Amino acid sequence: MAKTQGPKILQKIESLYIEIIPILKRYPKAEKYTLAEKTENFFLDAIEEIYWSTYNRIDRSIHLSNARIKFQMVGFHLRVARRMGFVSEGLYEKISIEIVEIGKMISGWIKSVDRDENRAENV
Repeated sequence: MAKTQGPKILQKIESLYIEIIPILKRYPKAEKYTLAEKTENFFLDAIEEIYWSTYNRIDRSIHLSNARIKFQMVGFHLRVARRMGFVSEGLYEKISIEIVEIGKMISGWIKSVDRDENRAENV
């Protein structure tokens, strides 16, 4: 499979999304249009916020904060799915590690943006 172009965080997010989609499709029918759909929507919303952050300098910090929250919501929904038996413990752990890493990358990016904005204000 070809590697994604762009920032490393987008590559990581794309890989995780490709991994999560088949998992969501295996949810029981009763949960496909509730828990699975909500999880996917939070994931897609988070991706959209990352893209806004990548290409829009003005509100970058806000979009990054929104993305971080939405990834935390993905993690919450997956944790609920694990407790309900829709996701195995091992798979949940693997995915949650990826979500935590993405969250750390976003937090680092926010700190960098805030530092740059503070420098610009002090000039």
